[in-house]
Amino acid sequence: MKKILTIIPLVFLLCFAFGCQKAEEAAEEGLTEEEVNATMGEVLKVWNNADMEACDKVFSADYVDHDPLEGDIVGIDAFKERIRALHQEYSSFNLAFDEIFVNDDKFAVLWTVEETHMSGTEIETSGVSIVHIVNGKIAEVTYFYDTKKALEEMGFKIIPPEKLEKE
Repeated sequence: MKKILTIIPLVFLLCFAFGCQKAEEAAEEGLTEEEVNATMGEVLKVWNNADMEACDKVFSADYVDHDPLEGDIVGIDAFKERIRALHQEYSSFNLAFDEIFVNDDKFAVLWTVEETHMSGTEIETSGVSIVHIVNGKIAEVTYFYDTKKALEEMGFKIIPPEKLEKE
C-alpha cells in the first residue's frame, strides 16, 4: 500500500511535467509560415486593390494602425476609409513584400511600395512593419520608413530651422 501511495504522486508529477512541456512547445510554435503567408496574401488584396472583404477577413474590428506620417488609425472602419482615400489619391499603388520574419504571434515584414500620385509623381518607399496577430486576425501594425524621403518624393521641401546664435 505504501508503494502505491508513493507511486501515485510520482505519476501525477510526471503527467504535470509532460503536460507543461507540451504547453510550452505549443506556445513556442506561434504562427506558422503558412498562416502568415495566407494572411499577407489577403493584406496585399486590401492595400493593392482596396478589397474590403479581404480587410474584414484579416483585420480585427479594433485594429490599430501606427503610421509616422498618417498618425494612429483606430478601428477597422477608419482603416478602410484610409485605404479608400489612398486609392482615390493615387492612380496606381503596388505593395510588395520583400521578406517576412515570424516570431510567436508577431512578425516583421520588409516591404516596398511603388505608387503614382494623381499629379503624375512617382513615389517608391521601402520600410518595415511589425504585425501583431490576436485570435487569428491582425490587431496592430506599426510602420517604420524614411518619412523624409517619402515627403520629398511627394513634392514637399524640407527646410531646416535657422541656427540660433549664442548670446
